[in-house]
Amino acid sequence: MGLFKKNRVNIVISNRALRYTYYKNAKNTSLTFGEEELPIGVMKDGRVESRVALVKIVKKLVKSHKWSGSNIYFCVPDDTVVIRQLQIPVTLTMNEAVSYVKTQLGTSIYLPFEDPSIAIEFLEEEDEKRNLLLFAYPKEKIIEFEGAFKEAGLKSKAVDLTSPSVYRYYYKNRQEKADGVLHIHWNLDALSLTTYRLDKAIFTRYMSNEVYEEKQELKEDEASQVIDDNIREITRIIDFYQYSITKGEERINLLLVTGDFPYLHSVFKILEETVNIPIYKFEEEIPIKFIDALGLALKNGVHKGETI
Repeated sequence: MGLFKKNRVNIVISNRALRYTYYKNAKNTSLTFGEEELPIGVMKDGRVESRVALVKIVKKLVKSHKWSGSNIYFCVPDDTVVIRQLQIPVTLTMNEAVSYVKTQLGTSIYLPFEDPSIAIEFLEEEDEKRNLLLFAYPKEKIIEFEGAFKEAGLKSKAVDLTSPSVYRYYYKNRQEKADGVLHIHWNLDALSLTTYRLDKAIFTRYMSNEVYEEKQELKEDEASQVIDDNIREITRIIDFYQYSITKGEERINLLLVTGDFPYLHSVFKILEETVNIPIYKFEEEIPIKFIDALGLALKNGVHKGETI
């Protein structure tokens, strides 16, 4: 596939699992991927609860796959990411914009947590102002992961979020452009919904299925209730995008569906019957739950103005 670089490991971590992709060597053209289930108590609410247990799991992978000293690109859980659209003076450079945003934190820009790690993306100019997107994430959570990976023998190179990783993979492989995209990342323990306009993430909503967080399996009757509840929320977000975000001028035209929900095949069928919006088909031979790890593999190093 030609996506990966030698000595690079890509890891996506959630409350329940750790998934990875990598190349064994520079000449190997076959994709190597895998998954490790995380025992209850290792992760909770996107935070490392047991560093000892996480390091033990990662060290086992490092030893078995000969990753020692490799660069690691990893995705943090999307549970606490904040996306805001802001305006800044149009004359500011990217670095100046980052500094400006940092000075406004706690005064004109309020976040639900302190000491954020931030990234920004420039949008269009409007009169003497420039619109931008601010992505913020608790820095302490990132530091926890970096410390665990370092202890296991890996070198953190860059950090990403799950939904942008999926969108990056879609963006690279799509045959035609669709404006107004909703990414539905449906895991067993959570549902994450992110809307994209002009290839930029502009809104995200994360919902934890707390009842099922500590279950290893989900019975079909239980899954049916979860599906019904989440489909209602998805249709609400589709309407919210059309009537609130874009003031009735645009609509969702494409759905991206990924995740590890065991009844995802039923989700596809119900979505097709309910919302009447095309669903993008990822043409891959590996399970769809690895799409985020494939998209993470396309991420380059951290750019100026980017700390997530």
